[in-house]
Amino acid sequence: MLTSFANWPISRRKLLRGCAFTGLATALPPAWGLNQDGRSECPRRCNENPPPETPAKALRALIKGNERWATFTQCHPHEDSARRMSVVKGQSPFAAILSCSDSRVPPELVFDQGIGDLFVARVAGNCAGGTLTESLYYGTKEQYLGALILFVLGHSDCGAVKAAIASYPGPSFEFAELIYPAVAAAISLGGNPDDLETFIPLVTEQNVILGVRVLQEDPELEGLLITGGVYDLATSQVNIPKALRQ
Repeated sequence: MLTSFANWPISRRKLLRGCAFTGLATALPPAWGLNQDGRSECPRRCNENPPPETPAKALRALIKGNERWATFTQCHPHEDSARRMSVVKGQSPFAAILSCSDSRVPPELVFDQGIGDLFVARVAGNCAGGTLTESLYYGTKEQYLGALILFVLGHSDCGAVKAAIASYPGPSFEFAELIYPAVAAAISLGGNPDDLETFIPLVTEQNVILGVRVLQEDPELEGLLITGGVYDLATSQVNIPKALRQ
């Protein structure tokens, strides 16, 4: 059982977190750094860069990786034999990802990262709970793997979101009931459950926003940069809601 470290002295993570949030809005243009004509500035093959050393740089690495994925200019980093041997006896992922289990949204591909770069916890509906939350503690606490950022990744056309909408507010699978607060939030914002074309995207975004807020309030994750976004299956781009850019 993991124990609480909320009373430990201020960590290096807490000192870095503020800088990451300060630059968040300017670091996230609508298309995550694409040129005006939609092309990526990144070459198809890129040099292996050192791992990010700050939360801001970790977020930027995810942004640039998704940019490459969305424009078919992936670098496929950290896949060679040297990398595979280097992680045989340990790992130091720079980011933890809480994502949906959907087969169309593999985080390592969506963010164009390689072996040992991401610590990924996946569950239908990308909601944290139970042992999955403890997995996130392990991936992010400095005395364990020490990932610099936790990113909640939702996606369009999510089956778990659809299931939650269909069963709300009655009993259902636990993963669906965990999405109920997002359904309620979408309704409170004026969403119409009978208009699924607009309601599903609204619930999906609210589910990411509320998921981030819950994790930000978790004392076990105090000081960690936590944000999230929604992956658009049609464009291959991850879009961070405005509410999480502040």
